[in-house]
Amino acid sequence: TNGLMDENKVQITVINPKSITMGQLYGCFDPVSHEWSDGILAVSYRNFATSAAPDRKWLIFDGPVDAIWIENMNTVLDDNKKL
Repeated sequence: TNGLMDENKVQITVINPKSITMGQLYGCFDPVSHEWSDGILAVSYRNFATSAAPDRKWLIFDGPVDAIWIENMNTVLDDNKKL
């Protein structure tokens, strides 16, 4: 429900990207089965996008910034033309 000033609740997902592999974070392709496995980001974004709740959705990266995962994130954002 809305708050006193029409605020919405906030759904928060916190991820420490340094605590998991790049494949677990972004997803990976299995060369043997030729299947793609979604990573935590894809699953989290999909859950937020399909939610019918009017809540605001926040995906928080809590951990040290690593040049490799942040460059991969920039590539994903550039390809989708969204920030």
